[in-house]
Amino acid sequence: MLYDDTPDYDLWEVKAYVPFEALENLEDAFPAAVAVLTRLMEEGPYKDLWEFQFFTPEKPDEQVLKTMFKNAYAHIREKGSMPVVTFVPKRDWLKENLLTFEPVEIGPYYIYGQHITTPPPKDKIALCLDAATAFGSGEHQTTQGCLTAMEMFGKKGERVLDLGCGSGILAMAYAKTYQTPVDAVDMDKESVRVARQNVKNNGLKKFVRVWKSKGFEKVSETYDLIFANILARPLVEMSPDMKEHVAPGGHVVLSGFLDTQVDFVLPAYEKKGFKLEKLMTLKTWCTAVLKKK
Repeated sequence: MLYDDTPDYDLWEVKAYVPFEALENLEDAFPAAVAVLTRLMEEGPYKDLWEFQFFTPEKPDEQVLKTMFKNAYAHIREKGSMPVVTFVPKRDWLKENLLTFEPVEIGPYYIYGQHITTPPPKDKIALCLDAATAFGSGEHQTTQGCLTAMEMFGKKGERVLDLGCGSGILAMAYAKTYQTPVDAVDMDKESVRVARQNVKNNGLKKFVRVWKSKGFEKVSETYDLIFANILARPLVEMSPDMKEHVAPGGHVVLSGFLDTQVDFVLPAYEKKGFKLEKLMTLKTWCTAVLKKK
């Protein structure tokens, strides 16, 4: 079912098909977006290009968008399409999200939506998730990378933070796996609302607390483990705060950056006293596990 308190607003979808080099320039250019989605097209007329898609509650200026995309294409050989702006009524957006969300199995985890009536496998850790307007259904490579990295940890009583939690999937997965408290924050109030609902739906209210915070703005504690599945530039910008909020000997799992951005992201953390322990790449998206010296 849909949430009873789903907010009454419509969305605007912006979609374009772009070469990989342009994706780097566009991936963090839309801070007002409700969700930013990318996927590699493996067949069809846009084969080998990336579908770049974002949703925003405010109608974008199409001329500004076209100029932005032209600039992104200016210094690369391969050109992509111009963005197409489409009005998406609220109910259509939610319905589309639910209907395209098929169950996902990642390691020990089985992630499914409320619309799935088949009982989850008994040998899996099941998470019922309706991402709605919050990003994070487990399908994206960055979320998969974080869930895979999660298997490296699991000390009961460990202090854990999911920074930029989206739907709350990482916080819930950790809490349900290890039966330990997890904090979760996001700068978007809609993500906070949806994450809280997902926590309630999974019976994890006693383990997971969620609140609104822009980065570490309203985070006062230090943690043994922080998950940060965001984007390359914000990850670099928050590296000084990450140093302050990770306990000595603690870990941070970074994700949301491309393999071409490794040399941009990781040095920022190495300068702050973090050492790389593991780097995973899934379809050009990276997840890094680092330890604070």
